[in-house]
Amino acid sequence: MDIYDKYIRTINDFPIEGIKFRDITPLLSNGDSFHQAIMDLNKELPSYEKWDKIICAESRGFLFGSPLAALNSKGIVIARKPHKLPLVGLKESYALEYGEATIEIPLGSINKGDRVIILDDLIATGGSAAAMKRLVERSGGIPIMGLFLIELRSLQGYKALKLPVASIVSYGLNVGDFVQVSNGLHHIGKFVRKVDENDVEVEYRTKEKEIIKKTQIINIVQEDELGKLTYIKYRD
Repeated sequence: MDIYDKYIRTINDFPIEGIKFRDITPLLSNGDSFHQAIMDLNKELPSYEKWDKIICAESRGFLFGSPLAALNSKGIVIARKPHKLPLVGLKESYALEYGEATIEIPLGSINKGDRVIILDDLIATGGSAAAMKRLVERSGGIPIMGLFLIELRSLQGYKALKLPVASIVSYGLNVGDFVQVSNGLHHIGKFVRKVDENDVEVEYRTKEKEIIKKTQIINIVQEDELGKLTYIKYRD
């Protein structure tokens, strides 16, 4: 069993009826799975361009942003709920299903020209991530990507963020999506035929023949504005 299947549990009708809550507390309480999550997130950090800081949201974002920043000797910017900071630099509000929320960053935490990664444990509609992006931009920083442990793909949070998005676990890939996949070495165009959570059958064409192959998606990296092209990593 995949470590994320084992340690991320789904709680139905929480916090309200009709919601599937992805509970990461078992993953956090197990040393091996928590370490694996940190290392998998670390692999998604850009090696091809400079970055300076990670901004992450209260409170679960802190759990992943702090070790990642320390591991890379980078700074961390904490986006907190109101009335938690002694010196507030900027604040941004965003919509929730049941109202509005506000996050604030410390005074002087982002310098002009800082290249910043936006991180949280989960991206759903993208409201909080987009608010962090606005805080970075208003501070004179440059947001370069979003990084999340979990992506609820059907809610299309990447559209609100409008940045490259990497996630370790993704829920909601649709049958019929054209995908471009990577096993870390090369990319092959494929077409999804059947989806059952993260297990899919995909069809792709080689020079000789069409092949039907079962694989497991482990990371959706990027999708274009039309929602047609996706880059994912897969496990044979």
